[in-house]
Amino acid sequence: MKNVFFLVAAICLAACNTAQGVKKDVAIGAEKTGEALQKGGEAVEHALQKSGEAVGGALKKGGEAVQKVVE
Repeated sequence: MKNVFFLVAAICLAACNTAQGVKKDVAIGAEKTGEALQKGGEAVEHALQKSGEAVGGALKKGGEAVQKVVE
């Protein structure tokens, strides 16, 4: 009977440690996912800013060209 108690206690302890390990792994995964999303967002922001500058520059040059033709 004593052996059964120790066996059950060992299984419960192992199950608790496994659950805590899973929680820790999930937390680490969520943190890394958040960091990756943040870096991706920053890259998209930078790309959009560069695209906006390029489009703005092209529109400005187009406007200057039209203004020269009108003058």
